[in-house]
Amino acid sequence: MDFIDVSWANFIAAIKPDLLHDRRFIYRGQESSNWRLQTSLHRTGQWRTPEDISSYIQHIVPLAHEAVASWEGVRRDLSNGFQLAEFLAYLQHNSFPTPLLDWTYSPYIAAFFAFECINHYQPEHDYVCIYRFDKGGWIRSYKQSYDYSDKNLHVSIIEPSSVGNPKLMLQQGLFMYTNQDDIESHIELNSKNPKEPYLRKFRIHCRERQVALRELRLMNITRMQLFPSVESVCRKVATDVSLMFPMGKTRSEISKEIFEQFLASYKTGEK
Repeated sequence: MDFIDVSWANFIAAIKPDLLHDRRFIYRGQESSNWRLQTSLHRTGQWRTPEDISSYIQHIVPLAHEAVASWEGVRRDLSNGFQLAEFLAYLQHNSFPTPLLDWTYSPYIAAFFAFECINHYQPEHDYVCIYRFDKGGWIRSYKQSYDYSDKNLHVSIIEPSSVGNPKLMLQQGLFMYTNQDDIESHIELNSKNPKEPYLRKFRIHCRERQVALRELRLMNITRMQLFPSVESVCRKVATDVSLMFPMGKTRSEISKEIFEQFLASYKTGEK
């Protein structure tokens, strides 16, 4: 899909009007602008079709539930749609592949997730991206499916309880649930007004990382606040330290330098 190239300052200005519409828009940040919008389950390549998702819910989720219940001593009723949704959210936030995609009501938290995971010293990607989705407009226009056996392709919004999953509350999180492998194309095909698309993609250069994370830190948006743990304290300090140094060069920047050096030496040889 098309993207909007913006600076960090311009992104902040662009999303300001959204804040006037309480809980209408949601956001997702990704470390690379080249990555697709795709659930962790679809990224495995093993579960792609609606039939696959139904099989996953019937056979794989109970296996995960048995293992988690053995560890926690708590059983959930997976035949109950609400408890199933809560358990899928729990699995999602504990690194288990699910047909859920994380979003947040906060554009600032989304920006944190886009910038924080960049390797400051050896960045791999030139641009991060932040998606903005008109959740309110989408829900008004299209039926939301919460039947995991539904064979119709859909993208639905799900907001399970954060009980037992405090990270969901801290991150102002919610999810897309989908049996669709290509989320962006599905949303684009169903957009009614090209001038007001449901989905927008902002692209920001990774070199904005320092200014972005420093500003977010002043808002108290850090890994320590979003993932409370000793590990997060250490990672937060490591991020703070990285911001003291210039960012390393991306692969494309290194390649460009090598190419320019080659051209310069070639021209010198011609003389």
